[in-house]
Amino acid sequence: MTIQKTLQKDSVLIGQLELYNRLWKEQDDIWQKAARKSSLPRTSYWILYTIVVTSPAPLSQADLCEKWYFPRQTVNSAVKKLVSDGLVSLFTQKGSGNIKYLRLTPKGEELAAAYVAPLVQADIHSFSAFSAEERSLLLKLMQQQLTSLKEYSEQLWN
Repeated sequence: MTIQKTLQKDSVLIGQLELYNRLWKEQDDIWQKAARKSSLPRTSYWILYTIVVTSPAPLSQADLCEKWYFPRQTVNSAVKKLVSDGLVSLFTQKGSGNIKYLRLTPKGEELAAAYVAPLVQADIHSFSAFSAEERSLLLKLMQQQLTSLKEYSEQLWN
């Protein structure tokens, strides 16, 4: 079936899908705006975000790649820049071998307090408007849709 026939066949579904994608993009734009306001590239902003929300648990570059699906080189470059800008420092932990973990410097904490923490609070506020059951349902449905999209899209180019 061609895309035109699919679009004509189920215009309600297509309209819902378009709305879903626009809402997702609009939400993503809020985070992108915060990254721009902080003068950080998107990946660097998400690194600071992750340090803030996972603190005090140790966070490695490998953890960032796994959590956010960022390529290793992207994370490595962003971390190097954050370190050189004095926003993040690297440390090792006893018994963890050569793994380097990230933590905010005082300068990084200041930036995160100004540009990350307020939006995290806003996000918590907006999410808490749902009941626990609604949040669970939302997450379940999003995971279901993502799983289906992954399965279908992996077949497209293999």
